[in-house]
Amino acid sequence: MSYEKVGDVLVAQGDLAGALKAFRDGLEIAEDLSRADPGNAGWRRDLSVSFNKVGDVLVAQGDLAAALKAFRDGLAIAEDLSRADPGNAGWRRDLSVSYDRVGDVLVAQGDFAGALKAFRDGLKIAEDLPRADPGNAGWRRDVAVSHAKIANALTTSGDVAGARRALRSGCDILASLVQSHPDWAEWKRDLAWFDAQLAALDNPGGG
Repeated sequence: MSYEKVGDVLVAQGDLAGALKAFRDGLEIAEDLSRADPGNAGWRRDLSVSFNKVGDVLVAQGDLAAALKAFRDGLAIAEDLSRADPGNAGWRRDLSVSYDRVGDVLVAQGDFAGALKAFRDGLKIAEDLPRADPGNAGWRRDVAVSHAKIANALTTSGDVAGARRALRSGCDILASLVQSHPDWAEWKRDLAWFDAQLAALDNPGGG
């Protein structure tokens, strides 16, 4: 069993310290492989994933500064991969997700301006992907998720009007997905979440 799989199991068991050690052991191997063959894009991606795994555990442990460094290390690799092969949709999606991870930590640290920049950088990429493949419903959902993250940062920073616009953008995407895939319960739940968030902004007192 790989270090990554061991780490995933330990996370599920609540053993964050053990998971972090497993992920860091895997990270060392990924770094060695990438150094030995820096032109191997697959190994470079594995290294980026390892940084993200480490970062996720550090977030769960509350070590936001170390988590941010790990996520930014992963982001730098994702940027390199996407720059080297801009037509690779998988690399582009990885990059968008990396921006989201950085943004999530910055929100937790109270850096809303930095978080919004990260989320908006991720949104630009997320919006490009379905333009190239309009039938990919998963990528359209990714765009809605990006809008949700932007809305959360704007709400927390006090920009209610901006948050409402972002939520409506995400809501429109989910409504379209539900209309075209009425049997997908997950997207119905997503749409209900957006509706609830909009209702909460329109009626902050709950009365």
